[in-house]
Amino acid sequence: MIEQSQRRVPMPVAAASVILLVAAALAATTMFSKGPSMATGLIGVLLLLALAYGLWRGSGRARFWTTVFSTAGVLYGVVAITRADAFGLLQIVGASVLVGLLLVPASSRRWFDDLPAEE
Repeated sequence: MIEQSQRRVPMPVAAASVILLVAAALAATTMFSKGPSMATGLIGVLLLLALAYGLWRGSGRARFWTTVFSTAGVLYGVVAITRADAFGLLQIVGASVLVGLLLVPASSRRWFDDLPAEE
């Protein structure tokens, strides 16, 4: 067996980080095309990038705030679904998947709790 000096990021956490990076890219394109305010959009993009980096590094705070913002996104998407647009449905599904990836798999929980991997 090969001994590793660094822990590897679990697949669910890597997927959650990629989802946040894609959301940041979508927010950036929206900000440049028709965003209400450049400063507000820039803050949102920087927040998404910081959360993705925090998840990648195993920060419990990043996990907490990503879960809070994603849950708020699901609730907002449910309220906004009355408009029946595809973006609202995509927001609900994406935020739900993000919360599930961070809270359900045991590898994700171990990553953020700093517990040693099971032998």
